[in-house]
Amino acid sequence: MANKQIVFADRLVGLSIQNGLVRLDLAVNAGQVKDKDGKTGQKMDITTQVVMPLETFAAAVQMQQKMLAEVVSRAQKAAKGDKAEKAEKADKA
Repeated sequence: MANKQIVFADRLVGLSIQNGLVRLDLAVNAGQVKDKDGKTGQKMDITTQVVMPLETFAAAVQMQQKMLAEVVSRAQKAAKGDKAEKAEKADKA
């Protein structure tokens, strides 16, 4: 059995398909930099590349879509609960 590796990334900075394989470039925040116009931005350093077959990538995207729908649903329920709690407090006042 392979050892589990944990990889932290602040951002996905690259995505490409080559020969039926999807490559995802993950990066971490490496501090602030200024561009030619003097605007401050974030410097990202690529630390990891994940490579997977196209079919596996498609399944991973589907899993992420389900997770995002769950997060949105929970946030909506929490917002409704907050509104109901505020209305209840206003009624008592």
